[in-house]
Amino acid sequence: MGVFERTNSLSPSQYESNHVFEAIETNIAVRKFSRRPLEDTHLLRILEAARLCQSGKNLQPWYFIVIKERSTLEVLSSYMKGDVDEIRLKNAPVAIAVISDPVSEFHIVDCGRAIQNMTLAAWEMGIGSAMISGLDPPNRQRCRNQVKSFLGVPEKLNLLDLIIFGYRKRKTVTRDKRRKKLSEIVFLEKFGNTLNY
Repeated sequence: MGVFERTNSLSPSQYESNHVFEAIETNIAVRKFSRRPLEDTHLLRILEAARLCQSGKNLQPWYFIVIKERSTLEVLSSYMKGDVDEIRLKNAPVAIAVISDPVSEFHIVDCGRAIQNMTLAAWEMGIGSAMISGLDPPNRQRCRNQVKSFLGVPEKLNLLDLIIFGYRKRKTVTRDKRRKKLSEIVFLEKFGNTLNY
């Protein structure tokens, strides 16, 4: 039985044991990984998490390119020469290019949701991830155009980002994230009305 068949046949009680909120609470960006290659079953589960994501009007305006070849990662990282992301991408076990289709007005939001699905599914399996955006503006678009061209992405589609994945060197967990308080970002009924919970 394949990994997808097992995923699709889970009972509701098994779904409840996935601890989604715990993954949300503890997930952090990881940019250094162990040398262990990503197992195909884990990679497929990450991709399946993206495929199953909600999308506006169910248009599913996304494509994903899996990049495992070291030579390809080296070429892509060379477009980021001098940026901190150059080494991170070059040394990553796997990168996934996220491509959006502007046929949907929700394409950027929907791809962002698919990315979050992938990173949370990965985290649950002990796999870290981080977004690789390349050079800072104004050079970022040139960098993305080079990556897009090298990967053969059609002109009408957008390269949103590269996400790197790998097994975490240390499985350190933090629940003390530096985040704004709910009282600073959540209002009741109208903007500015404090939510007192």
